Amino acid sequence: MRSVRFVHAADLHLDSPFRGVDASDARVRSALVASTFEALDRIVALCLGEAVDFLVIAGDVYNSRDKSTAAQFRFQSAMERLAGAGIPVFIAQGNHDPADGWSAGLRLPETVRYFSTREVEALPFVRDGETVCTLYGRGYEHAAEKRDLSAGYRRAAGDAIAIGVLHTNVGSRADFEDYAPASMDALRAAQMDYWALGHIHKPEVLSDAPAIVYAGSPQGLNPKEDGLRGCFLVEASPGSASVRFVPTCSVVWSRTSVDVSECVGLDDVREALRTICAGVRAGADGRPAIVRIDLTGRSEVHGLLVRGTVMADLLRDLRDEQLAREPWVWVDRVADRTSASLDIDAYRGSEDFTGDLVRLVDELMTDQAAAALLAEVLGPIEALVGAQELEATPLELLLRARDVCLDRLEGDAR
Repeated sequence: MRSVRFVHAADLHLDSPFRGVDASDARVRSALVASTFEALDRIVALCLGEAVDFLVIAGDVYNSRDKSTAAQFRFQSAMERLAGAGIPVFIAQGNHDPADGWSAGLRLPETVRYFSTREVEALPFVRDGETVCTLYGRGYEHAAEKRDLSAGYRRAAGDAIAIGVLHTNVGSRADFEDYAPASMDALRAAQMDYWALGHIHKPEVLSDAPAIVYAGSPQGLNPKEDGLRGCFLVEASPGSASVRFVPTCSVVWSRTSVDVSECVGLDDVREALRTICAGVRAGADGRPAIVRIDLTGRSEVHGLLVRGTVMADLLRDLRDEQLAREPWVWVDRVADRTSASLDIDAYRGSEDFTGDLVRLVDELMTDQAAAALLAEVLGPIEALVGAQELEATPLELLLRARDVCLDRLEGDAR
């Protein structure tokens, strides 16, 4: 039985700027700048090492429609290496690299084929003079493609193996723009043996029969894109396909939290943070990692953590320690989400100022108008620093303000 072996990649986002990350350390900054290009190099190395039949890229080769010349040079070089080995590349453009975006006009090898942006185009893969596979795809002419492009995909009766390539939001996922929205039913109706999808950055197999797969981003682009990232090595036959995930990232993102309820001093907190970093390092598959850590729980150390520069000093000490190890772990931030070790119910029943404070906050928590006012007050701050930097709802901030006030009042009483 004939089959084809290929690599399915997507969402390379070459030359991504990695905004919103503290890259004040030169080693971290250099690693991030190089990471998307290194992921492309690893994809090419995988294609060459496995001697695949072809490479599929399901959109967003570049990070912006006005793609950098540095990214275009690197992509040209990668395509030339594959052409030298006789490995063709099939590309469906996405919302970040639409056909109407700016281009430096660099010449790509004839082995690089872009699917039409006007209609679903069928491109044959020919081996030893025989068409053994047909790839169906359609790229984006403009960035904001709101039409359901999947309706134009349909396997021809004579296809030995059929592969669909599309940059799409299947099921209209809330975390991503609803570009080229499609349904699982529509993809199945096209009767493909394999769907090579892009747009959702998390690697995911949506279905085994037929195989419907998001390659994810080969390099995580922000703290939300945590864990190993890569591409898929695929072997497709008539009616079936097997896949193997292959990591290609240079840096692994991680987000985690640690409950410090049982900590009685800063030494305990430091040890808890060291344990978290050790776990992040172990899960990064020998790669450097960048982690964001939340400290949670009601703890005696809360009063220490909110004092002066304690959190900044704790972060600086942890960074120095973890950067000195191999592979390094960069602690992007440690957020104090702890609460004072306070008996809120006892305060609630008190007749003094602390009781008034707790009861007032209780009322505000249940008052929709008050919640709306808090959101309005915080709006300019969020616009200035970004929602990702604020990382708390208005009501969560209200509770933290209550606890800080109670903690300070307790300190004054002592």
